[in-house]
Amino acid sequence: MLGIDPLYFLDEMSWNEMGAIIKARNEQELATIKRTWEQTRAICFYDIIAMRGTADYKKPEDLFLLSWERKKSDKPENAPKNKEEAMERHRQIKLNKYKMK
Repeated sequence: MLGIDPLYFLDEMSWNEMGAIIKARNEQELATIKRTWEQTRAICFYDIIAMRGTADYKKPEDLFLLSWERKKSDKPENAPKNKEEAMERHRQIKLNKYKMK
């Protein structure tokens, strides 16, 4: 998978070399995943433009932001403020779920 002889990898390679190769492979995979999501968003954008026109969306980023495009501080407006609020919401959801049965 890495294109390296297993014997060389296991017997002769240093830990630093292994770490560098594994890090490079992970970065390569991440770049592939990002490119795939960018392509998916572009396809969605052009499909929507074909169906509805350009009034609502001017560029693919207007549809949705990908996780690496969001700022760390971007949270949904209705996100719980603290642990207690999150636990209370969880209890309410559980209660509603049991009431529906």
